[in-house]
Amino acid sequence: MGWTTHPHVLKSLASIAFLFGCFGFLARAVNIGTSVVTTEAVVTLTQDDYRWYENIDALNPATFLASENSATPTPSLGTVVRLRMSVENGNAQLNAGAVFRLQYANTTAGPWTDLSTSTAWIFFDNAGVADGQIIVTTLLASSDVGESYGESNPSAASPGALLPGKFGEWDWVIRNNSADTASSWLFRMASSSGAAFDGYNNYPTFSAVSTSPPSPPLSGGPPQGGGGGTGYVAPPGTPVALPPRPTSSLPVPPPVIPPRFQLVDFNGDGRVDMIDLSILLYYYGERGDIVRRYDLNRSGIVGLADVSILMYYWVE
Repeated sequence: MGWTTHPHVLKSLASIAFLFGCFGFLARAVNIGTSVVTTEAVVTLTQDDYRWYENIDALNPATFLASENSATPTPSLGTVVRLRMSVENGNAQLNAGAVFRLQYANTTAGPWTDLSTSTAWIFFDNAGVADGQIIVTTLLASSDVGESYGESNPSAASPGALLPGKFGEWDWVIRNNSADTASSWLFRMASSSGAAFDGYNNYPTFSAVSTSPPSPPLSGGPPQGGGGGTGYVAPPGTPVALPPRPTSSLPVPPPVIPPRFQLVDFNGDGRVDMIDLSILLYYYGERGDIVRRYDLNRSGIVGLADVSILMYYWVE
């Protein structure tokens, strides 16, 4: 018995063969790319938190000069301070061996200057701490990793990798070599080439210190209202009206001491004399908030200028 093929079946097979031929032609004619282009992640660094400390000959400073991310008055010439600051790695891993520089300026716009051996701000050598020593204990709230203690530019190489999202902490010891205390000063870390970081959330700042001494008391009569106004000075030869004598048995109130006089009358006895000078000399050479009462010229330290101001008001 022979096989017979229905005409409709033959027609369907022919259509299928035609479609396969078309698909094969298209596959040869169209080259569909399958490669994937990847972009390598780039390290991004952002300067973040900071805090000023008094310098001590030890790896970890102990006495802070201000709260975190708060300025402190520009220290006087020759003063040494410590700066702890953190840097955030916000993208790819920062490998071990990275080095950085510390720079200063008067504004965020610059120009920025590297600390060296003869600039307005210089580094200081603590004999008991090695330059580049690794920080064991971090002090800033945001820090995750201790980096290096620095007495020179550039910094020591970072001891380990800094992962994305982590904060490294550096310690710098600096000295006022010739910086004007009447100016504000800002500091930043930069790459080893001096190039700026990708971002700066905070700049360690020294605020300008006023150098104006208290104004001397007015002549020609008592101060007018105690507010520092000019008052009226009578021409020479003008009769001065005396106050009437008291008519009651009540005691005469003590004279009002001018506010400027009170500034240097440390023991409050109404006189500026040897006792007040002794009190001032007790704090001579001291600095910080605890002696702000005796820092008459607001220089950040009790010194000879403050003694001169007190002597201006001296009474026998």
